Amino acid sequence: MKKLLINAAKGLIGIIASSIITALITGQPLTGLTKVRGLYQTFIQSSVPAWAFALVFLFALFGIYYALTHLPKSRAKGKVHFISDAYNTTWSKTTDEHMDVRLSGTFTYDGPGELIILKAFLQGTHPTTDIMATVDAADGSGRSETVPQLWLEAGVALRAFIWMRLKPVVGTPGKPLRRKVVFRDKFTRDFVIGPVDFPCIGK
Repeated sequence: MKKLLINAAKGLIGIIASSIITALITGQPLTGLTKVRGLYQTFIQSSVPAWAFALVFLFALFGIYYALTHLPKSRAKGKVHFISDAYNTTWSKTTDEHMDVRLSGTFTYDGPGELIILKAFLQGTHPTTDIMATVDAADGSGRSETVPQLWLEAGVALRAFIWMRLKPVVGTPGKPLRRKVVFRDKFTRDFVIGPVDFPCIGK
């Protein structure tokens, strides 16, 4: 800002000096100074000085530029793909208000980086417990481990078994259920898969 004001002052001085030198060389009247006087009256002596308006306008431009360059960047959102196993993807009614859902299969994420899933539930329900997922151990030993979060890396297939305790009951006991599944990540973004078929176990 200081540099801008200095440059503006230099420009004004240059205009005045140019008018005086031109008049002295050519022998013409100092009409240029009359123009400078008009500028002075416009920028300094008016009820709302033009320089004040220009200053406010300049600050407004800086404000718009700052807002545009510092807006929070939206996170790119990919998609979760799921292939169900031939078994272990089921549902059952546990109480009048609760149902158990098991989701087993292979998950793949096609977005950037990694996806950390904290919640899993059927559309039209909400979870009553934290997510419980069983996945293959990361050390390649072939063991299984239970984790409180489901980590999906871009382009890497992961076999997992997820258990969900949900409410309300959205299926009819004894009948299969077809429903979309919602995964919620650490940024509270929802990723929807399906619909997925859930055979009913029990009555």
